[in-house]
Amino acid sequence: MQSEDLKFYEDDEGIAVDLKLKAFGPDEVQCVNLESELSDKKMENDILCLINHQNEFSQKIQKAAHEYCIKIYNQKPSDLKLIKIYIFPDKENEYGFMFSTKIDSEHGVGVKMINGNIEKIGSSETAFL
Repeated sequence: MQSEDLKFYEDDEGIAVDLKLKAFGPDEVQCVNLESELSDKKMENDILCLINHQNEFSQKIQKAAHEYCIKIYNQKPSDLKLIKIYIFPDKENEYGFMFSTKIDSEHGVGVKMINGNIEKIGSSETAFL
């Protein structure tokens, strides 16, 4: 996917684009540049990084989410679905991933990655805080 193929639009959280990241499933997922008004080169580079490293990110997140759900809910997350990705205009190499799951349909699971490593995992708001 080339950056000129991306269709950016305004969302109430910032500028967004829908991405298809096959490592996370067949559906498109919204990627939001949090609290931004315009897409820029940094956003495009962040998106290309997500696309290029999706397999690595997915493997790390799946492992961490599995461990988190066993620890917190005493259940395996068999239905984890990526619903949103956050990128941050003022932070380099930092991404937030928000997942839904029936284990906790109200709070879901959120993952914060920095420099390709999982920094924090918790309820869904972890993705954007």
